[in-house]
Amino acid sequence: MRKNSLPALLSTTLFLCLLLISGCSAPEPSPLLSVHMIDVAQGDSQLIITPQQSVILIDAGDSLQGDRIAAYLTRHDINQIDHFILTHPHGDHIGGVHTILEQFHVSKVYLPPVVHISQLYEKTLDYLSTHKIPTTIVRDASSILKEDHLEVNILSSGQDFQRHLNNWSLVTHVSYGSQGFLFMGDAEIEAEEALMSSFHSTQLKASVLKAGHHGSSTSTSEPFLDVVMPDIVLISCGEDNPYFHPHPELIKRLENRQVWIYRTDLQGSIVLHSDGSRVFSHQPPVNQ
Repeated sequence: MRKNSLPALLSTTLFLCLLLISGCSAPEPSPLLSVHMIDVAQGDSQLIITPQQSVILIDAGDSLQGDRIAAYLTRHDINQIDHFILTHPHGDHIGGVHTILEQFHVSKVYLPPVVHISQLYEKTLDYLSTHKIPTTIVRDASSILKEDHLEVNILSSGQDFQRHLNNWSLVTHVSYGSQGFLFMGDAEIEAEEALMSSFHSTQLKASVLKAGHHGSSTSTSEPFLDVVMPDIVLISCGEDNPYFHPHPELIKRLENRQVWIYRTDLQGSIVLHSDGSRVFSHQPPVNQ
């Protein structure tokens, strides 16, 4: 992880007060939900640990990132993944899957209902079948986990996006108390429109939004932001990546809304916590 600058370190205490969604005091000890945006360069991988210690992993970066993700999980004393969500078949999301499946017990895997021919994806499907890992093809919205004051849903509009793999991305919504977290995979504007047509705004609203497609200009549209109304946006992208992610147009969109922005290309892995009434972090956003 990249080192914080001295000004960022000095401002951390102030930032904790600014970021708390309800109030400026430090949170009282209570069961916490933790959300990790793991730095996997130009790829995606998010780790969610619930207050009852259920583990959800969304995506696994590219083929060079499997060992990094495995080491990250091990550092957090994780040896089992209860729910492994593979948003769509692109290599920067499923490349590290085999390393994870080989090193951790995985209770269940979720895939989108799209047919894709690639050596990597076919190898993934073969591994899941050969090792008899329970796998669900998510065609409709599904609740995959319920705990006290917490629910995890995979959202699917059921729309046929044909060969546009990004828009087939499984979208995950986590609600804990009054706080929501929305993970978009690589979903772009067409998928956002389908979600807004298929789900009530309350099902999409989230304090924290993991931006679609690494912060591209074709995701996280103004109408979608109007519905989700995030306070914090997470962007997973690689340092000096050739796609110029995140796009300046998106950054302007978010700053106009006074949204806190976190970026793996500038900050490394990011960790947020929630006690169900507020969201906080010991890391300042890039636009503090």
